[in-house]
Amino acid sequence: MEEIVGPIKGFYIATYTSPGADLRHASYAKICRREPSSYWDAKCLLKLFAGENHVTAAAALAMASQVAREQIDDLPSLDCSTFGLDLPYFDSRSERAA
Repeated sequence: MEEIVGPIKGFYIATYTSPGADLRHASYAKICRREPSSYWDAKCLLKLFAGENHVTAAAALAMASQVAREQIDDLPSLDCSTFGLDLPYFDSRSERAA
């Protein structure tokens, strides 16, 4: 079972769960810059494991989504600059912007 949500602060979350032999569910998440068509086709920035002892598939997906959202909170915004590395080069002969 899988689910794709977003955008959340510009990112998309693809989550997946699968039942184990004891019918407990393992859960996984991928954080992507673009909306994927499926969990398996997702080109992601991060892959996350959200545990393997969930009672239901819904609980597993919810935990995977929560883990991904917490990680997104720690990521820089997609709208931010490259921390000043994209500023034009100034040498001693060029005029500096005021």
